[in-house]
Formats: sequence, structure tokens, C-alpha cells
Amino acid sequence: MNARVRSGLLLWGWLAAAAAQADCTRPLNVPMASIGLSVSFEDGQAQGIYPTMLREVATSTRCQFEMHKVPRARLQTLFDAGQADLLIPASTTPARDAVGEFVPLIQVRASLLTLDSDAPVPRSLAELLAQPDYKLVVVRGFSFGAAYDSAIATLRQRQRLIEEADASGVARALRQGLARATVMTASILVGTLVIEPELTPLLKRLRIEPLEELGWHASGLYLSRRSLGEADRRTLRLALSQAARSGRLWQLFNEAHPPGSLGVSIRPLPTP
Repeated sequence: MNARVRSGLLLWGWLAAAAAQADCTRPLNVPMASIGLSVSFEDGQAQGIYPTMLREVATSTRCQFEMHKVPRARLQTLFDAGQADLLIPASTTPARDAVGEFVPLIQVRASLLTLDSDAPVPRSLAELLAQPDYKLVVVRGFSFGAAYDSAIATLRQRQRLIEEADASGVARALRQGLARATVMTASILVGTLVIEPELTPLLKRLRIEPLEELGWHASGLYLSRRSLGEADRRTLRLALSQAARSGRLWQLFNEAHPPGSLGVSIRPLPTP
């Protein structure tokens, strides 16, 4: 069986399984912020990997996702207040666990990203913190686990941190030499450089280095416990998990990104 036939059968199986799920009880409010090839907006319409996945789930389950653009800084506030039914994409944090149910969709690994520097790079967050002149630029509100959050808090306190609203701002800060590096999942920055012609030349200069404290962890979405009842969460949990387990989400990532650009930063969930 060739790869195309196998992929088609997996997709058919996913659609058939998802179609068996009940409808959602009401339209779902899904605010989103632009994040490279994962989420973008054109003429007010949500585009990219995750909106595509949600539309396919909507077709199979007859759930309705009302996707609209908001600044990234507002996403967590809306979710905490029960004014957003989904938070997507998202990594796990204790604060989010308190108000939402996490659904893993993919595995990601954050890395140290620099632009063609020949200077030695830190191999760990601890080594980075120990260099008094090392400044980072990051996206405000991103989280890649406790070690990342702690390092960001320390750098902020030491005034060695630039925080931007999105990955485009991070790329521009790196290009201008305002910071030495950023830390994020490489596919986020790669996707941003791909879709913004002004920044695309930076792709050839991008250098990706692992950091000891930042390993692979699950990324996905949160379902609100404050705005969604158990029946709706169950319908969504099953349909979205099936989209990930079937390989459909991984297929969307590979179709969107340049060949060979995902291996160090993103991979499918492990097979049970």
C-alpha cells in the first residue's frame, strides 16, 4: 500500500469516526491570534493549519466554530473569563489547567534560534542566564514549560528581555540586532518567515540549537470548563483527538512547511 492510499484511508477513517459524534449544542467562540503558518488571517478569515483542522472537524461533527482575530495578549484573558470556548494552539500550564481541559494534538520542542552568528551559543538556559550580556527577544504570553517560564521571569527582572506581540516582531528585533536570540518552537518562526516576504530572506540565516532544559512536550488546545458543558467537551475531545491520532494534523503541518523544516521542532504524538 503506497503512502497516498494509506493517507486517504486514514483520513476516511477519521471522518467516519468523527461523523459518529453528536453535534455541539451551540456555535463555539474561538478567538485566535496569528502564529506563522499555524494561524493567519486574510480579509478577516482565519487561515492556516489549525483553522483548516477545525473546519474539517466542523464538517464531520456539524459543530460550528466562529473563529475571529484578537491580539495574542487577550487570548488568555478571554479564556480565563469563560469568553472563549477554545484556546488554540496552546501548551499546558497550571493556570490553564485550572480553567480548561487540555487535548494534546502534536509534540513540539522549543529551541534557541539565532541569525547566522559564528559566536558560541549557550547549550542550556542556565548557561544563557549566566552570560550577563545575553539578551533574548520572545513572544509575550508564550510558554514552553516551567524551566522556560522561570528563565523568562529572571531575564525580565534583569532587564535582558524584549517582549514582542508576535513572531514577526521577534524576527525584526533579531534582524535589527536588538537581541542575540529567541526561544520558541522553530516551526513558528519558520512559518512566519515563509508568509512575510519582507522577512523571508532570514530563512537562510536561521540557526537552530537545542537547549538542555527544553525537551519534547505536548501541544494542542484547551476546552473551557467555564463555558462548555461536559457533552460538548466530550464531542470535541473525541473528534479533535481523532484528527491528531489519524495523522491528519501532521499531514497539514507537512503540507504547509518547507520540506525538512519540522524535524527539530515538531513531530506527531507517539503511537499508543
